[in-house]
Amino acid sequence: MRNKILSVLFAMGMLFACKSVKSTSKNKENLSMNFTVISTIVPPEKFEKIQRFILKNGDRRTYRNFDNHNPHYKFLNCEVFLGADIGQRNGTNDPAISNFNQLTITDYNSVLRYYELIIVRKGDLEAEKAWIREGMEEEQVYLVDVYGKGLALLKNNLPIYLEQIEKKLKEVNEK
Repeated sequence: MRNKILSVLFAMGMLFACKSVKSTSKNKENLSMNFTVISTIVPPEKFEKIQRFILKNGDRRTYRNFDNHNPHYKFLNCEVFLGADIGQRNGTNDPAISNFNQLTITDYNSVLRYYELIIVRKGDLEAEKAWIREGMEEEQVYLVDVYGKGLALLKNNLPIYLEQIEKKLKEVNEK
């Protein structure tokens, strides 16, 4: 009788472990696909233009524990931070060491605080650059839903911030 009970407990333990592994891998799949192409809203050229503007006119500010001294610019309705395309290998975000393929728009006064944009340049997939997720393609810009707020909602609100960013870029270029 004791052996039967132990066998049943063992079988139940194995069944539980298998379900746990299955649900974990399913969650990883969902996380890796939590992005959408936004190249029609933010073409790669516009991403690069914003990046150059921040590097030229911005300051440096740390906004996460992952790295430090991020290129930053405070716009009227948001702040924008850049992240290095080689991740922590450029922990101080030095433009001489690497480029920036991550642009994070933050609005600390909103329920939706973070809009993460990733550009995948030609050659980035082969080079295995940071921030790129499985399924992304080269020469595209993506919106990534890092915190599970909903891509449709993020994509719907993004133009509010892009409009202000574009307005500032135009204003500075006219001077």
